Amino acid sequence: MKELFSLLTESEKKRLRGAAMLFIAGLLFLLIIGLGERRSFFSLEHRLQARKKVLTEVEEKRAKAAAEWARWQASYQDMEELEKTYFYRGLNDLHQMRLDLEKIMAEAGVSVKALKYDYSRSRKEKIDKININFNFVGSYVILKKFLEVVEKFPKFLMLEKVDFARIAGDGSILELRIVLAGYYEEQ
Repeated sequence: MKELFSLLTESEKKRLRGAAMLFIAGLLFLLIIGLGERRSFFSLEHRLQARKKVLTEVEEKRAKAAAEWARWQASYQDMEELEKTYFYRGLNDLHQMRLDLEKIMAEAGVSVKALKYDYSRSRKEKIDKININFNFVGSYVILKKFLEVVEKFPKFLMLEKVDFARIAGDGSILELRIVLAGYYEEQ
């Protein structure tokens, strides 16, 4: 390689040195620019990772909000179903409540002489209540059957109060005062 350089003239050697210096300067320039770009790349990559993390958190919050909204929608549908199925609708539907009571009494085998209706209206709520008072005379088996029928009935008729008036016949005959509560939606 030295022999090759010895064949060159002094001006050619200067040009070659200049070209080498220019090559080295260009190489250093590219190296410095490349390091800057590398730092810029890692900075952008770090920012991208941070934004991906924020995006993931936002998507999780959105999914939770969507699930919460779906639960609220389901609860609204449940409330509508409750209103349609389980409540009596307004004062016009009270006749249906009386028919349902007759059906319950017949199914349980209970005979009642008189039913007393007490209407209580709530000024704050849309749901009003009717207390149905009556005297029950019968055996424990009939009382149990009556309670089962009331419990299984699809409308909101609930046993609110039971008062034992008298127990006769060595406990085989019960005389009770029963209060049923019926609920209806005011319209």
